[in-house]
Amino acid sequence: IHLINYGFEIKYSFFIGSQFNYWGCLGVSLGYIAIIMLLVQIFKNGWIIKSLKAVGQMAFTNYLMQTIICTFIFYGHGIGMFGKVERTSQILIVFAIWIFQMIVSPIWLRYFYYGPFEWLWRSLTYRSLQPMKRS
Repeated sequence: IHLINYGFEIKYSFFIGSQFNYWGCLGVSLGYIAIIMLLVQIFKNGWIIKSLKAVGQMAFTNYLMQTIICTFIFYGHGIGMFGKVERTSQILIVFAIWIFQMIVSPIWLRYFYYGPFEWLWRSLTYRSLQPMKRS
């Protein structure tokens, strides 16, 4: 809002006025980090932390899963909803995918050492099929 008072002058908006944003972002980022660390300490043995750990162990698979799901929802070869879904509905889709992944990832890792794409990546890296299934 303070940029309106200066008529969006280039000199002010890119140099002097943006300093508030730069330094403010640093403080907000440190606050977010502190809150996350506090929540991790409070809930360190809870299912949310265990689920997030499993999601992190399957990061490549989960990334590709998000891409495939959203491509199916939004592009023409799927449902074709690009430009038709409101922001609030998009947020609900994101949370639904996250919750799905937080449920499926720990279940998958009970039976397998890696996610499917982590296993593929590891097998290609070592040039031999890596063990995937837990005994």
